[in-house]
Amino acid sequence: MKIILNKALISKNDVIVVAVSGGIDSMVLLDQLNHLKTSMKLKIIVAHVNHGKRIASNDEYEFVKQSALRYQNEFEGTTFEKLPKSNFHTIARSKRYEFFRSVCEKYQANKLALAHHLDDQVETVMMRLVRGTSFKGYAGIHESVEMDHIQIIRPLLNISKETIESYQQVNHIDYRHDSSNDLDDYTRNRFRHHVLPTLEKENKEYRSKFMQFTNYMQEANTFVEQMSDAFITSSLKKGTDMISFSVGEFNTKPRIVKRDILKKSFDLLTQNTSELSYKQMNQLLIILESEKPNAKMKLLNTYIAIKSYDTFQFLKQTPKENGSEILQIPCEGVWQFRDGIFTISKAKPNINSGICLDLWYNNLDFIFPITVRNRMDGDKIITASGSKKLKDLFIDLKLPMNERNSLPVVLDASGNILWVPSIKIANITKNGDKVIYIAYRRGTSC
Repeated sequence: MKIILNKALISKNDVIVVAVSGGIDSMVLLDQLNHLKTSMKLKIIVAHVNHGKRIASNDEYEFVKQSALRYQNEFEGTTFEKLPKSNFHTIARSKRYEFFRSVCEKYQANKLALAHHLDDQVETVMMRLVRGTSFKGYAGIHESVEMDHIQIIRPLLNISKETIESYQQVNHIDYRHDSSNDLDDYTRNRFRHHVLPTLEKENKEYRSKFMQFTNYMQEANTFVEQMSDAFITSSLKKGTDMISFSVGEFNTKPRIVKRDILKKSFDLLTQNTSELSYKQMNQLLIILESEKPNAKMKLLNTYIAIKSYDTFQFLKQTPKENGSEILQIPCEGVWQFRDGIFTISKAKPNINSGICLDLWYNNLDFIFPITVRNRMDGDKIITASGSKKLKDLFIDLKLPMNERNSLPVVLDASGNILWVPSIKIANITKNGDKVIYIAYRRGTSC
C-alpha cells in the first residue's frame, strides 16, 4: 500500500481525531491513517459533522459512521440545527472546530487531522489575493498549527487532487460526493471551476509553484512573528482597556514587523473580536512614523489610537470617556469621580498614598460648591507668571492625550480652576485664617 500522506506529521502512539465528511479527500486520509495504525500504534477517532443542508446529509452521516466501524475506529458525530444562511460558512466553520475540540478533549487526543490538499491550498491563496488578507494570511494553509494545545495536521496538504483521485481508484475507496461542490454558488467553487483550469493551461506545474510560494511566505512570516513577538513580550504595556508601547522603539523595526506588532496589539485589546483594515494599518503607520507629536484616530466601535510624543496607545473608550462628567461637591465628605476619590475635610487627611491641596478661607461660600470635571476647551489656570491654558501646560509637560482627557479638574464656587491633581496647583493667595483640605487618590479614600 503506497503511503502518500506526510508521515513526518505522525508520531508513534498518537491519538488522532480525523475530521471525515465522507468525501473523497477525507476518506483517502482515513484509509491512509488506518494503514499506519498498527505499525505506529495509533488510536484513531472519526469525527463527522452533519450540517443538515442537503437531503443526502443523513445518509452521509450513516456512511461515515459505518466506515469508522469497518476500520475499527471510534466514531463521534453531531448534527447542527438549521444555521442562518447569512454568513453560513463562517458560523459553520466555528461550530465544526468547537465540536472537533470537544472530541479531542473527550479522547485526550493530541492531534486533529484534516484532509486539505494542494488544490485547496491554491484555491485559498487565490481567494485571499483577490479578497485581501494579512501577511500571515497570504502564506495560505499550514501543514501543522497549534490550537488550544491540540496540533492540527494536514498530512495531504502537499498532495494534488489528481494524486488523491488516483489513489482512490486504485484502492477502491468508497466515498460520497457532495453535489453542492458542482455548483458555482460558492466562491471557492467558482475558483475551482473557472480560475484553476486557466492556470493549468498556462502552466501544468502551477500547483508546485504555489507550494513554493506558500513555503517562502510561511518562512518569512515565521521570521516576522519572531521579531514582533519579542517586541510584544519586552515592550508592550497592558492595562485595563489599554495597550501601549514606545513610538521610538517601535520605529526601529522593519515596516512589515511594525504591521504585525500593530495587528497583534489590537488583537490583544479586542480579544480578536475586531480587526484592523489595511487602510487603517497604513494610516496608523503614517501617524507613528511622522514627526507630529500628537495624533488621534478613531477605529472600530469604541476603539481609538492615540500618539502622544513617545507613547502610542490603543484604547477602548468607556461611555464615561466618550462624554463629559461633572461632579458637584457641596460640603465636606468623600466623593467619587471616575476612578478616583476626593476627600474634603477641615482636618488634614492621611495622604500616604494620595495628594492634597490646602485652601485658606474665611467664608466657605467662596469654596463650595466645588466642581470636579473633565478639561474643556479654553480652560486656564493661574500661574506665578499669569494665566496659562491647560492645553499649553499639558503640551509643555508632554502629557499623553488620553491622560489629559482623564485628569480631573477642580474648580471653586466661582468657576476658577484650583487644581489639576498631580499636574498643577493654581497660584492662589492665602485668604483667611482657616483651612480646608482637598485630598485626591485613585481607587480608594485617602
